[in-house]
Amino acid sequence: MTDRRAPRLLVPALFALALAVLLQHFLGALAWAGLLAVITWPAHVHLQRRGWPPAASAACLVGLLILGFVGPSILLLNTLGGELAGVQRLLARANETGIPVPVWIAHLPMVAEHAVQWWNEHLALPGGLNRLVGSAAGDFAPHLTGAARLWGSTILANALYLFLALLTLFVLYLHGPAAIHHVDTAGMRALPRQYPMLRRVFPLSVRGTALGLVSVAILEGCVLGAAYAIAGAPAPALLGVLTGYFALVPGGAPLSFSLVSLLLLGQGHSGAALGLFCWGAFELFLVDKFIRPKLIGRRVNLPFLAVLFGLLGGVSTLGVIGLFVGPFMMAILFEWLRDNTAFNTNSPVDVDVYSRADETNSASVDRTDNTN
Repeated sequence: MTDRRAPRLLVPALFALALAVLLQHFLGALAWAGLLAVITWPAHVHLQRRGWPPAASAACLVGLLILGFVGPSILLLNTLGGELAGVQRLLARANETGIPVPVWIAHLPMVAEHAVQWWNEHLALPGGLNRLVGSAAGDFAPHLTGAARLWGSTILANALYLFLALLTLFVLYLHGPAAIHHVDTAGMRALPRQYPMLRRVFPLSVRGTALGLVSVAILEGCVLGAAYAIAGAPAPALLGVLTGYFALVPGGAPLSFSLVSLLLLGQGHSGAALGLFCWGAFELFLVDKFIRPKLIGRRVNLPFLAVLFGLLGGVSTLGVIGLFVGPFMMAILFEWLRDNTAFNTNSPVDVDVYSRADETNSASVDRTDNTN
């Protein structure tokens, strides 16, 4: 039967490959829209059960996602506006009077004498800071112009991809049942024996990964925010919130507490900077190696090492989206190891069994709501 099915699947496979090549620049936006739809679909269903129209529920969820990511950026820009004004006044006074040599520079090993001499020649004199900045800006102006053009085009492209992802997500909310039906039909035609297992494992692994990422981000924001306050960093609450958002991205949390440690070091608090960096590294080790894999693997019953290597392998290969792909592939592997009938059974499984189960669960929830 496999030999007879192969020619029938060849043309759809070639068409899917050609379509992927055609949409290669937008596959990331489509993938993120699909992931966000799977993660937030229970909330969309819950709002509709409460009497919300599909369009209102879709608009509310998309608005909450936008607010969740744009809100901290607005807060950061507002805070930085006041901070930059203070920094500008400080630099103006330093340029007028000159900046004396810090005491710790004189105690640097091997380079103390040259560092003190350079500082006295360039920064200790009145107007020296202005001359230094002007010469440095002149040297780096061509590079800065090219970098500005590159960053500008990158920001515009990412803004377009974000808009397309949110637009696709809104459409998926509105026409979710039809999209699920088409995906189920295509999956059953392509993989009649394996698709039911994939359909069951995919949402569990994706939602488990999202739960692990969000929970860990909140935890790191709270713990490191408290550490910032103890270390004496300025605006520890704001820095904690930003650290929590950065923790959603691989490498965001270590970048956050490293920058805060450098800020403390620049203010002369070397002990607090060293303590904050060591605590951040220890906390990050515990979270990434134990807490995050445990939270993600609980939903799909994956062992610790499987989730850990799935996360590391997915991120190193596919970037941020690999955080979802890696655990999903590990979940498929262990599902097959537990019950290989999903790949070896001779009779295809009807995917409508899962749809009927979902309808039964929805009806039971509705009866419970009416009873209450």
